[in-house]
Amino acid sequence: MGMNPTGKKRRLFHISRRNILDFISTFAILMVAAGASILLVRLSNSSANVAAVFTLAVLLVAWSTEGFGWGIFASVIGVFAVNYAFTAPYYKFNFTSAGYPVMFISLLLIAVITSTTTENVKRQARRAKASEQSMRSLYDFSQKLANAPDTTRMVQLTMQYLHEQLDTPVLYMEKSDSIVRNQELIYGEIGKFVSDAIEQSAVSECFEKGCDTGAGTTCSPFARFRYIPLTCAGNMLGCIGLLWQDKQVEPEELQHVRAILAQTGISMERQMLTEERNRAAMAADRESMRSNLLRSISHDLRTPLTGIIGASAAIEENGDQIGRTETRKLAADIHEDAEWLLRMVENLLSVTRVSQTAELKKSEEAAEEVIGEAVVRCKKRFPDAQIRVQLPEEMLFVPMDVTLIVQVLINLIENAIRYAGTPVDIALRRAGNAAEFSVRDFGPGIEEERRNTLFEATQVQSDSRRGGLGIGLTLCRSIIAAHGGTICETNHPDGGARFVFTLPLEEEV
Repeated sequence: MGMNPTGKKRRLFHISRRNILDFISTFAILMVAAGASILLVRLSNSSANVAAVFTLAVLLVAWSTEGFGWGIFASVIGVFAVNYAFTAPYYKFNFTSAGYPVMFISLLLIAVITSTTTENVKRQARRAKASEQSMRSLYDFSQKLANAPDTTRMVQLTMQYLHEQLDTPVLYMEKSDSIVRNQELIYGEIGKFVSDAIEQSAVSECFEKGCDTGAGTTCSPFARFRYIPLTCAGNMLGCIGLLWQDKQVEPEELQHVRAILAQTGISMERQMLTEERNRAAMAADRESMRSNLLRSISHDLRTPLTGIIGASAAIEENGDQIGRTETRKLAADIHEDAEWLLRMVENLLSVTRVSQTAELKKSEEAAEEVIGEAVVRCKKRFPDAQIRVQLPEEMLFVPMDVTLIVQVLINLIENAIRYAGTPVDIALRRAGNAAEFSVRDFGPGIEEERRNTLFEATQVQSDSRRGGLGIGLTLCRSIIAAHGGTICETNHPDGGARFVFTLPLEEEV
């Protein structure tokens, strides 16, 4: 005979809160039936309807309690009560009276049939409710999985869902040595591993064979966890560990887990494809930008270099004959062309910085000081230029790469001075959750046919002696886009062109 290891006697009956409530309910219904029967006998001076009252009581007990026992108990008590209190001789048991066996069997059958029917209905209702909750939970999980920003968040959502649904601790490992290196993700309380060697062996086999290992399998069956591969596009990304050592796992439960992991794998594959497509698109954009830069550079560098070569050759070969005035003019042209080339090199360095840096190193800077630095640098090149600055009363601190934003302002100011003259108005203001910078000139404005292609790298200014705007505006657009802002141009109602760009006042999380 088996021994009880605790040394305590087993309880034949489990007293729970539900059993206590069922007992109180049964007792109350029988008391109400007895009181109603007494009232009917006194009013009608007949006990003919007493059996019907107790039959109704048995139906109510069977409907309102769990299982079959309380309905059968109520039917037995009802038969004895009718026999004792409402059948002659009164207040004595007489089991030989006519109709007693029929009444006893009838109440017993009613109790059993009613209890069985109600119990089946309740069980189906519980299953339907559980199924509805499971479907709602699965739907919420699918929605969260579809909106997850990356594969790491998808794994976390899957672990959380399995932990809540299966009520068991969950592990996730990306590598076979995650347990040894303590790199596994954990949901739930797992305590200490029985043996790291046993668990590590199960995890290693899971990665090597790509099949279930651990508890409930033939591979490392003494492990505490059951390890199930998480695959994506035929490749194993990791494995999920479920603490099923002391649990009887139903096939439907295991099938549900596999379906969840398959859905997670599909979502992860879709995320990976999206990231790969984005990387390919970024690479294509960078390549397109390089091609446009090469075309623009070859066009914009040729004219000033030709001018420098021609002017310097004229001075070298005919310096004595052309006179002092003409020599000074040629030297001024060389100086102007050299400044143009210098600005082109600065722009090229900025373009390289934007295109090769995945994420700008931004810091919060006072926008007023950035504008001041750009104005000072422009005044060095154009000492006679009139540049007017309008600033807000509040100090605006903007997350930015200072060098690049200064370059944007310099490009816009110099374009305004070169192609429209002075004055040039610069304004700064808060526009919602962004800082708005604007540069306005008082020239003829921008022709309508050029506005759609103004920011393209191959844009050419026909009346420029050097033949092009260079890559200045294209660079401006790239820098502002890298900061998460926008840039546009408009013709001012009072005349002149106005370039406006915005920068977010807060970093995106």
